Amino acid sequence: MVAPRLIEVRQPQPNDVIGKKFVIAGHGTGFEAVVRWKVLDSAGHTLGSGNIQGAGSMGVIKDFGNTVTLGTTSARGAHVTLQVFGDDPSGLHPPGPDLNIVHVTLFTSLDGFKLYEVKGGDNLTRIAQQQGQNTTANDIFEANRDRISNPDLIFPGQVFRIPLLT
Repeated sequence: MVAPRLIEVRQPQPNDVIGKKFVIAGHGTGFEAVVRWKVLDSAGHTLGSGNIQGAGSMGVIKDFGNTVTLGTTSARGAHVTLQVFGDDPSGLHPPGPDLNIVHVTLFTSLDGFKLYEVKGGDNLTRIAQQQGQNTTANDIFEANRDRISNPDLIFPGQVFRIPLLT
């Protein structure tokens, strides 16, 4: 039998696009009502970390949602890992219990994104020019790696996230 998870992340979802400032939301319980978070780059280096206040405590599970900010990090289409977990004061099980791992794409200058349905004759460069904001074809490719395996092969009906960058 598998023990129930005491911390669950609902946002962001796997493959989401995030900016330098983003929301972590879910439900859980943590030591003194605190859940911890960390963002790691592809080499495992920490880009940011902190605490999420307001989770449940003493085994009581509550919803939580906090806006977090990555410090001086600069990234454009970087594939990073968000970790959300409980505190491990013993240090025996780093980073901590109930580890949630969410793979996301980071654009630190993200202003938002649009959804765009590919039409016949489209290519990523044309979509970036017509639908984006300081957006390149590569930005669209990186924001949609879960949907595009080859940037030269896109098909009508596919729906892409178009990052809007400041």
